[in-house]
Amino acid sequence: MAQTKADFIKVPVAEGSYQTMPVEPEKRIADSDITLKYCDIDDAEFIAKSLYICFPEDFWMRKEPPEYRPAEQATRVRRLAERHRPALSHPGMHWLKAVSVSTGEIMGVAAWVEPGVPIHYFLRRTAVDFFGWKEKMGWTDEQLVELWSGTGPKWEAEFTTSDVERAEIMGDEPHWYLASIFTLPQYQGKGVGKKLMNWAIEQADATDPVTPMFLESRPSARPVYMHCGFVPQRQYNLLRRGPAVVRGLEAEGQDSDKNEVKKAPKEVVEKEVEASN
Repeated sequence: MAQTKADFIKVPVAEGSYQTMPVEPEKRIADSDITLKYCDIDDAEFIAKSLYICFPEDFWMRKEPPEYRPAEQATRVRRLAERHRPALSHPGMHWLKAVSVSTGEIMGVAAWVEPGVPIHYFLRRTAVDFFGWKEKMGWTDEQLVELWSGTGPKWEAEFTTSDVERAEIMGDEPHWYLASIFTLPQYQGKGVGKKLMNWAIEQADATDPVTPMFLESRPSARPVYMHCGFVPQRQYNLLRRGPAVVRGLEAEGQDSDKNEVKKAPKEVVEKEVEASN
């Protein structure tokens, strides 16, 4: 099916910032050249390296302030990789990598947490005890101190706040949760993110009733998820309850933070998603 350019969804952004824009169809990778595979524990280093590349520096300035960082970037990568390892094989946490069929290169990764897994973000220091990972990984107390020694106070605080907000919004309702997602810069806007998103969307929509889906995103990137039917809840949270077409400020005809939500037939939503990534 021929790809089309996504409709523009306007969202509020901070002064001096900009929002994610639709990408021309000819720049996308053919869906047949993107395959999804499960990550294994050996992918932890690749994931860590990629996160330092893909996530903006202001994120890392909050989570790992310069005064806490080790002298060598390799040490930061090693520590972050090790903190990821137990989650890569934890039951109910699905780590998927989008791989180029033609080159074998990993283009992006997503971590989907299935319904029923308790709300506790996997990178929190407290997750080690919550999920029993100290024993699983054979970590000593000294190793744990070293692994988190490069993180600042906001590492635990901000991830904890995200968990609190997610619990407030979702309560005990089972849902899919997007714990992590990135696409390497050279593959962004080419359909990789769509493939990683659709893996869980297809499963969520296959249940009756459909299973809710929850994620966090910076405000400027909201349109990517709104094309998939996610509705903004708070500053960083989005919730999806089945296929929907979500419009932004352009539907209002004015600058506000409201969004128009319309339930739509599956084929309409598929067209929106096809065009958005």
